[in-house]
Amino acid sequence: MKQILSYGTVAVILLASLQGQAADTTTSDSVTLESIEEFESFDEIGNEMKFFGDYYVGIDQVSVDNIRIFGGDLFVAGRVEGQIIILGGDVTLESTSIVNGQIVAIGGSIYEKEGAQVNGKVVEANIKEGISYSEGSGNEATPEYHDFRLEKRFPSSRYRWIHPDTHWFIYNRNEGFLWTPLNWHWNRRSLSTVRINFSLGYRFGLKESARRFAGRFTLEKSFFEDQNLLFFGSVFRESRTDDSYRLPLKENSLAALFARQDFYDRWDEEGYELGSGLNLGWIHVKTAYRSVEINSIPITHRQLKLFHKKRPFRSNENVLPFPLVSEDVGVTDVRTISATLTTKTPGFEAVRTGAGLEVTGEKVLHADSFDPFTRLLSNVTANLELAADIVLRSRFLVGTTTDTLPEYRYFGVGGLGSVSAHPYKKQRGDRMLQTNVELLFLPGFFDHDLLIALFADAGHAWMQDAYDLTDLGKIMDKALTAIGVGIGDNDMDWRINIARPLDGRDIWETTFRLNLNF
Repeated sequence: MKQILSYGTVAVILLASLQGQAADTTTSDSVTLESIEEFESFDEIGNEMKFFGDYYVGIDQVSVDNIRIFGGDLFVAGRVEGQIIILGGDVTLESTSIVNGQIVAIGGSIYEKEGAQVNGKVVEANIKEGISYSEGSGNEATPEYHDFRLEKRFPSSRYRWIHPDTHWFIYNRNEGFLWTPLNWHWNRRSLSTVRINFSLGYRFGLKESARRFAGRFTLEKSFFEDQNLLFFGSVFRESRTDDSYRLPLKENSLAALFARQDFYDRWDEEGYELGSGLNLGWIHVKTAYRSVEINSIPITHRQLKLFHKKRPFRSNENVLPFPLVSEDVGVTDVRTISATLTTKTPGFEAVRTGAGLEVTGEKVLHADSFDPFTRLLSNVTANLELAADIVLRSRFLVGTTTDTLPEYRYFGVGGLGSVSAHPYKKQRGDRMLQTNVELLFLPGFFDHDLLIALFADAGHAWMQDAYDLTDLGKIMDKALTAIGVGIGDNDMDWRINIARPLDGRDIWETTFRLNLNF
């Protein structure tokens, strides 16, 4: 616990430094070591970590290991063999300095005087200058990458994509406890080109017996040697949501069970689906025709109350297919065609350099209770390894429509998985832009079992008749923004985020996550 609190204090200070620091190019360049008190009188400096103070390597000194400084500056006139890591401070290299390791400056700047020798990688990231990267020409020490692997969830199997695996335990404010004990697949032990998928569950939170069962039956037929092309048909009754990108389903279930927080809006669908899938390895394409009956799902009162017993679940206001006058919900018939395209670079993972794209489009051909519409959502994820155990992660979402969306299909910005430290779906509309950026320091960076993240969120949802997607000035003026820090364990089994909005409000939001932010 002491270690966690120590890292938490450091992370908060780093956030403050990143938020307000601006590089002073006049003062730092004029500093000379002769006018500064020497650090030590001995010739060789060992592995050092310093908080909130300056660090000096004199002209006759040699640093043989790593130098880590938090909230201070580094001045080098001698030789550094290890790596230099500065967070919230500047690095000044005098003309007599020799650095054989890499230099990483986050939230500060690096100043090299004429004659300074840097033989390793140089990574500089600050708010004013952005991120720059260079590589020295000398003998560079080979970085040791921490073995941290967390795969990004992209469809890699045609089976899971066409007929998604269903968790045996799902808990939410609408269905209550959804138990799915039956989840079977048959295809002669992968020897047949015909595959049958069957899942069936029971929703304990609903009162109406006719709607308590939920499940899906799918028949697939594949073609060619690698079974790249397939056709399928499904019949189903299940809830549906547009919010699955916010956080994984398992994590949402645990949030609902232990904290009475539900971050999905959902509705019920019953009907059939016919479609095709194309799997080329690096690209997946799925098209489908759907004919369904849509039901609203009221908030169930048959909920477990383990913790936060007095906290009410978020209401269904403005998220239903049509007004819910009573618990006797109505039904509307909807027919749609949809397409999903997913692609990614080879070996794409959550903490490795790479990129992925997922585009989902849906066109309503007929609906009893609202006008037909087209809805499009694009999700771009890109990662860049800046240095050993330092990864810059980003996500960019764009949502739009060419018609009039019904309210229950509006895009929403704000809350967990969107823009931190703002209410859930504070902004709603038929257009949306959202970006999430995270600078992740993996456990190997600190030689401990904790990782630290600095993140920034921004997003805006609005009605298309207000302004276009290209009117970036108005979008930026009205966008929700937030910054924060996160502390987690090396396996990402848990993570604590501390965030605050950038709209002037003095609010700090603390959330507990079981995954990365996105």
